[in-house]
Amino acid sequence: MQLNVYISNASDGHFLLKAVEMPELTARASRMDNIPDAVRAAAAALTGLAPGDFEITIDY
Repeated sequence: MQLNVYISNASDGHFLLKAVEMPELTARASRMDNIPDAVRAAAAALTGLAPGDFEITIDY
């Protein structure tokens, strides 16, 4: 499943992330390279799917 993710807030050394396709999804990451894994974990927790089932695209 494709998720288009955007940074909704950046403060205190963390990024707050949202996904266009899943408005209820929120995730936090402390570094840019951690964003895909953080979003996959949050999406998996919401849907019951495996983290590997999600392809993440980051919109800046």
